[in-house]
This record gives sequence, structure tokens and C-alpha cells, in this order.
Amino acid sequence: MEPNPAMMAAMSKMLPPMTRAISMLIPGRDSRIAGQNAQNNADIIQLVAHVSAVLPPPGEQKPLPELVERCYALGTFKALWAIEGLGHWYADSAYARKEPWRDLLNGPHAAGLPPKCLTMMHAGIGMSFAKHTLHSLKATSPRADIRKAVETIAELCRSNSAPGYTLAAIESLGLASRFLHGAAMVQAIDRELLVIDAALTGFLWHGAGRAMYFSPPNFMPGWKTPWRALAMTRSEPPHEMGQRSAAAGFAWAITLVNMRNPEIVETLLAYHGEELARDDAFANGVMSALIMRYDISPDDATLTAYRQHRPPASKGKIVELWDRLVHQPGEEALQKMYPVLKQSNRIDRVFRYQDLPAITGQS
Repeated sequence: MEPNPAMMAAMSKMLPPMTRAISMLIPGRDSRIAGQNAQNNADIIQLVAHVSAVLPPPGEQKPLPELVERCYALGTFKALWAIEGLGHWYADSAYARKEPWRDLLNGPHAAGLPPKCLTMMHAGIGMSFAKHTLHSLKATSPRADIRKAVETIAELCRSNSAPGYTLAAIESLGLASRFLHGAAMVQAIDRELLVIDAALTGFLWHGAGRAMYFSPPNFMPGWKTPWRALAMTRSEPPHEMGQRSAAAGFAWAITLVNMRNPEIVETLLAYHGEELARDDAFANGVMSALIMRYDISPDDATLTAYRQHRPPASKGKIVELWDRLVHQPGEEALQKMYPVLKQSNRIDRVFRYQDLPAITGQS
């Protein structure tokens, strides 16, 4: 079983210095890049785990718009994860008060919420639904029990979501199940989703791909493959849609977490760029990540700098890979696809691998 959130938060404090020490022993590795990647992961885990510092105690009620303002006051870069943590806290608080989960983000309590917060607020409530509903289950639990839990989570996401955001909540089922119960649980849920609603499996594996990136073993640089989560995205899902969605989820995570340090993605491309260029899954994840980041904070200076970034010409092949896998798909997503998705209220479609040009009429 994967560590629980408290363990993750504690480990996130220890792993960066351990990573820096180990990376210095690996020939040919840039130890600074490895250390910075680990530190960025730790910072995000700490932020989500401890966003409660700017929120009321669990169970207490406060106007949601006021709490959203507190999260954005942390800064536009941090707001993405703080808002996800707020959504998690909001659903957990209702659970602590023993109130039924009903109309959390489509009822009166959500009135006045700024649209920019809705994607990650929904991701947060979905995390809470999955955490509590799956709590007593294991991958080896009877299939009927797992299926009932999955049906419950899907219905909670539908009945508590604003139009156009349900799938953002459902994607967190993959994140929560992979984080808290491990790969076997995601595979068990996948079997049931293929029967219940096969269209949701991509969202499951996209969330699982995000969790793979944050999995503690992947903080440590490997001797041959610095980002071992990539191998997980190919081996854990039992079908192509799952593999591509997991790879897109990994791309989403590494892009958003390291946006202030684009040299980390450059290093990923140096080691794995040719592999990632074999299909469009990684580029799709970059597109989706930038769409969601822009929707949350269009004026974020970090996003602007990332869009303008180019690797030094001396890096040769990496320049070509950056343009092919990061810059070109990102600009196409923001300039052509985002306006269509936003206007048609389908922004939650980016929470899995799919043909974004096709669904936005750009192909």
C-alpha cells in the first residue's frame, strides 16, 4: 500500500537532501537537476498537505469565496494546489459534520465562486470522495464491493459537480486509489469501470499517472532512468487508453510542478525524449496541463515565462524535442483549443488523454 498523506508529507521533508546525496554518486547526472526536481515535488506535497494552515479547522463552515481568496493570496503559482487542497478540505469538513455530500459545488454554498477555481476545487472534492469511500477496501476485496464503491464515487462526483466539471472530480479517483492503495487497486477499479462506464477509464489512469510521478520511489534518481514513473505508465495500465492517459497524467504533473524550472523537463527530454516522441501522449498531457494552468491563473508570470522558454541552442536535439513536445502543442492548446473548451463548458475533458484537436474542431 502507498503511504498515507501524513507519511507523504513527512517523507517529502527527508527525500530532497537524500536525493541530492545519491545523485552526486551517479556518473553523468546533473545532481542539481535531480535535487531541484525532488525539492519541487516536496514543496507541492507539503502545500497540499498543509493548506489547512490558511483554512478553518475541519468541520467548521466558512464562506467558500472567502477561502478561495485566501488560497489565491498565497500567489498564483501556489494557488493551483492550494485550491485543490481547499476542495479536499471542503468535502472532508462536510464528512466530519456527518452531513450528506450533496450539491457541494452546484448548490448555494458554491454561489459566488470565481470560475477560475472550479477545476481544482472539483479535483479536491473528488479526492475526498474516493479517500473515504475506498477506505475499508483492498484490491483483493470482492469485486461486487469494489464495483459498488466505484459507482458510489461516480455518482457523488456527478451530483456534487457544476456542469462541465464532473470529470475533473472523477479523475481524482485514480490519484487517490494509486496514492493510498497502490497499483493493484487501480487495476481492480479499472476492471469495474470497464463494465460500469468504459469511457471513464481514461480519467482513472490520468489521475493514476499523476500519482506515479509523486510516488516516493520516483523521488530517487535511478542509474539508467531518472524518471522511473515513465515505465510505470506503460506497465501498470492493462490497455492502450490507460497507458496513454497515465503518460499524459505524468506529463501533466511534471509540467505543472516544475514550471518554474523548465530545465527539469529539458533533462527529462535528454533521457527520454525519443521514447516520448513515439506517440502523442506526453504532448497531450502538456497541452492539458497548460490549459488547466491558464484557466486557473491566466496572468501568472510563471506560465508566461514557461511559454516563452527555449533551451539553449547548444543543446541541439533537446531544442527540437522541446518544440515538438512542449512549445508547439502548448501554444496550439492555449490559442486554439482552450477558447473552444471554455466556451462550450467542456474544460473537464482535459483530465484524460484524448484527441483535443478533434473535440475542439481543430483537426
